[in-house]
Amino acid sequence: MDRRKRRTLNAIQNACLALLNEKTFDEMTVLDISEKADISRGTFYLHYVDKFDMLDQYEQQLIQKIKHIFEENLKDVQSPIDLIKTRYPTLVQLFTCLKEERELVQIVFQTKGFASLQKELNNLLHTFLNTVPSIRAVSKDKNLPLEFFIPIVVSIITGITQQWLVATEDYTPEHVAKSILNILVNGPVRAMGLLPGEIIDIEEFLFSNEQ
Repeated sequence: MDRRKRRTLNAIQNACLALLNEKTFDEMTVLDISEKADISRGTFYLHYVDKFDMLDQYEQQLIQKIKHIFEENLKDVQSPIDLIKTRYPTLVQLFTCLKEERELVQIVFQTKGFASLQKELNNLLHTFLNTVPSIRAVSKDKNLPLEFFIPIVVSIITGITQQWLVATEDYTPEHVAKSILNILVNGPVRAMGLLPGEIIDIEEFLFSNEQ
């Protein structure tokens, strides 16, 4: 993509985000976006059919970036412990991507909500976990079926993402990844220290075998 087109698309994206602080997406017009981006409506229509096409393209951009991260990282593993430990770099990459695309994330979440992201994560995790022999073998003997476990994982990731977007403190992708894994490993109640009992130290759990 040439620089001129990139500048125009960035201006449109920034204009859309700024307008969302002033009015709803339904109230927003292509003229509003064009004026805020300091471009003509004709220039807007060179890139998008209408504001809904713009939003659909934003959503697909985000989903494709997330999909690429999971497809690159969700490989077969030797054991359930392996699966958990190797998810740390996956989550770091995910939140690094979301941080780099923060404006895009905010536009999508303020207009379309988290439904698409939840659906995409659910499909990716469902496909992966159902093809890992070691996970399927363990899950058959436990009380929590994969069909229940996957939505819990997705809910934790998307819920923390929502809070992370509005947090006043600038949490790093590494901090967020460890927080998610801490909840998954220890459970939310024990992770908060609300129940007595041994809590697994997530730092030691993740990095104890590193040389």
